[in-house]
Parts: sequence; structure tokens; C-alpha cells
Amino acid sequence: RIAVKVRVQPDGSLMAIFADGPVRTIRGLEEPLGLRLVIDGATCILPHEIDPSELRSDVTGKVVRYLQADGEGIVKGKPYVEVEAMKMIMQMPATESGNIVHRMSPGSIIKTGDLIANIKLADAGKVKVIE
Repeated sequence: RIAVKVRVQPDGSLMAIFADGPVRTIRGLEEPLGLRLVIDGATCILPHEIDPSELRSDVTGKVVRYLQADGEGIVKGKPYVEVEAMKMIMQMPATESGNIVHRMSPGSIIKTGDLIANIKLADAGKVKVIE
């Protein structure tokens, strides 16, 4: 058991005062990808759902180009698309390995949380169905 007192601050954040001494400042923001918590300056995102076969945007911008053709193999951690955000070109890394299926065409406007592509996973065991 943890004893804690919580106070709402004027800026909407929470001050958590723990019985064993530490005091933490907590801010929360609902975003398209999930809940963003900032605890004493450290950020943590709690996603709404995790589907390893979906490649979603974490920025607002525009799809510039895919780095692999539709149906080609992609490797976890390697870039699969270039997006333009705030006049900068950024490469987004694949979250898993498999074959890419494009869901947006180059030039498409994207916002945070939009589905850019799917992956036909090399290891289908990565998907866990919750019943």
C-alpha cells in the first residue's frame, strides 16, 4: 500500500505528496496515440492500443516518399518513409520486420495517429489477441 495526498494545482497539474517523502508534479494530456504523462519533467506515453502491424504517424506533416515499394520487405528499426514536418524531412523507423503495405500516397497530409502503412509481419507470433 502507498499513502499519497493529491492536490490540483492552479495550472491543472497534480501535486502528489507521498507519505514516505517524495513530492511529484504530474501533468496529463490526451493525444491521438494515447495518454501523455509528464512526471517531474519525464514523459511517458500510455498508448490506447498496440498493434505491431500498424505504422502510425507521431507527427503532423506530409508523406514525402516511401523508402521501399509496396509489398517489399522492411526491417525493424530501419526507416520506411520520409515525412515533412515543420519544413524538415524526417525518416520514420519501422517498429517490426515484414512486408510493407502503403496506406497513404506520397503528398498526403498526415496528423498524429494517422495510419501510414501496415506490415505483413515476418513473425506473426508478435500479435496477441485479447478475448
